[in-house]
Amino acid sequence: MTADWNDGPGPRVEASEPDPRARVVAVATTLLVRHGVSSLSPARIQTAAGVTRAELEQLFPDPDAIVEAIVSTRLDAVFRAQRAHLDAVQHLSDLERWLLDRLTPETARALGSLIHLLADRHDRGHRALAKAFSRWKALLASALWRLQAAGELDRGADPEELAIGLIAALQGGHLLAHLAQDANPLRATLAMAFDQIRAHTP
Repeated sequence: MTADWNDGPGPRVEASEPDPRARVVAVATTLLVRHGVSSLSPARIQTAAGVTRAELEQLFPDPDAIVEAIVSTRLDAVFRAQRAHLDAVQHLSDLERWLLDRLTPETARALGSLIHLLADRHDRGHRALAKAFSRWKALLASALWRLQAAGELDRGADPEELAIGLIAALQGGHLLAHLAQDANPLRATLAMAFDQIRAHTP
């Protein structure tokens, strides 16, 4: 997406962040989720965030960088919510407990909700999202490597492939649960993903 700084204004979006950059990212995220990537014209973001044109250009000289900042902010939210729990995984039971906690959907949806909004619709946003998922996969794989080193996974297991399976289960399960307004599809997909990991126990 490329945008003209003279695009027409849009509706104001409420945001409580006192920091101008955080406020711009927050309202841009709201516009993206509500109205899609086409809503992210600089003038519309400027109006919604309550900043001047000069302030917005100073914060984001390149308008497309706002989308990268949205992805980065979502990734930071995922890491804040999950890093401590995944870093503490020492046993298979710890990983199972972490998976059960994912039945609360907000964190795992933080990145997944951007897929249909950005994939194949915004080149730089798509690339930023791919990098974000790569970092999330690495965080999960690190926990699985520790389990393998501790002898709780056999040597034939591939932690990176298992991490991809967990992410797929989380994202697909959340999508199905959202559509059905029922946690059972998520519970089923997570159980299947954990069974795949359990199949690699010695």
